[in-house]
Amino acid sequence: MDKYEYIVNLAEKTAKRVSQNRESWMKFLTSAARIYKYPFKEQLLIYAQNPDATACASIEIWNKRMNCWVNKGSSGIALPDDTATYGHKLKYVFDVSNVHAVKPNGRYPKAWKLREEHKSDVLHRLEQIYGSTDSTKPFEERIIEISDQLAADAYTELQIDYPDLQDRIG
Repeated sequence: MDKYEYIVNLAEKTAKRVSQNRESWMKFLTSAARIYKYPFKEQLLIYAQNPDATACASIEIWNKRMNCWVNKGSSGIALPDDTATYGHKLKYVFDVSNVHAVKPNGRYPKAWKLREEHKSDVLHRLEQIYGSTDSTKPFEERIIEISDQLAADAYTELQIDYPDLQDRIG
């Protein structure tokens, strides 16, 4: 088995592993929340290869945009390169923990954080998109309410493509 096949299989195995129980799923979601700009399959692969990753980018982005160098001996996180014209190729990303800033222009990504004063605006916008929630509940529970509805909708859509879905997830 070549490395490309190994990585594709790793994504499938990781998807099964993280969906086995609530605890595994929550650990994956914690990781996925930090690397939210990546598609689901790439989030799975980043999690499989470095569950503590917080901010990943290609070596080109680290070098050119962030003025950071990848530390010597660091291993990249392999992802399928869907833009490859011929054959199957892999691309590599590196976590912020594997780079160092080049003085004086080097910079690290700033972690996104929701401030208390923005919660009402965020909730208002989410309710515009996904529908209203129980206004008597705290912010966190209202976010869970929206998430539950989105998960139920996704499950319904998946049942069309996977009629035996309930059997698969138990």
